[in-house]
Amino acid sequence: MNKKKLFQILVDPKASDAEKDDAVIELGESFQDDETVEFLINVSNESNCDEMIAGSCGESIGQIWLATQTINYDMLSQLKGIALQEALSIIKA
Repeated sequence: MNKKKLFQILVDPKASDAEKDDAVIELGESFQDDETVEFLINVSNESNCDEMIAGSCGESIGQIWLATQTINYDMLSQLKGIALQEALSIIKA
């Protein structure tokens, strides 16, 4: 699936949490760039974001940074709550 379609799933209020979680995981595995990381940060910081999805966003961000061997500390500082915890746990492991 292409990146724009995955982005659309994440902002679609009619998409199920399972669809959104799958989209987050696929983004982390297939699109390892700053645009994807920034989008996942924005999704995880939305006030109505489900905790499971926010956690998956953090995991995917951590995986992207490990794969690219680059941690963007400015972006890391924008993460909150469970997304931050998950990103840090991936990086530490």
